[in-house]
Amino acid sequence: MIAAPQPCHPSGSYVAIFFSIHYVLKAEQLLKAGGIALDVVPVPREISGDCGMAITFAPAELSKVQSVLAAGGIAIARIFYKEAEGVFREIPWKVDS
Repeated sequence: MIAAPQPCHPSGSYVAIFFSIHYVLKAEQLLKAGGIALDVVPVPREISGDCGMAITFAPAELSKVQSVLAAGGIAIARIFYKEAEGVFREIPWKVDS
C-alpha cells in the first residue's frame, strides 16, 4: 500500500525564510541536532518568486528554533504562518531590544 504524499507546507506550520541557501543548510543542521522536527522545502510561490529553500516547523517550536539559531549565529529573514492552501501570513517574531 502506498501512503498519500504529505504536503510540503502543511496548514498550521511556520515557514522560515533565510538570507541564503548557506543559512538554510546550517539552520537545518543546528535544528536537527537540537531535536526539532522540520522539513527543508522550496519557498512557496505565494511568499516569493525567487528560487530558494525554506524550513517548515511547528509553531510550538518557535522559541526553541529562535534560541538554537541565535546561538548558532544564523539569522532568519522572515517567518510565515500557513493558514490554508496558498494562504500565508507573515508573523511578527522579532523582539526589539
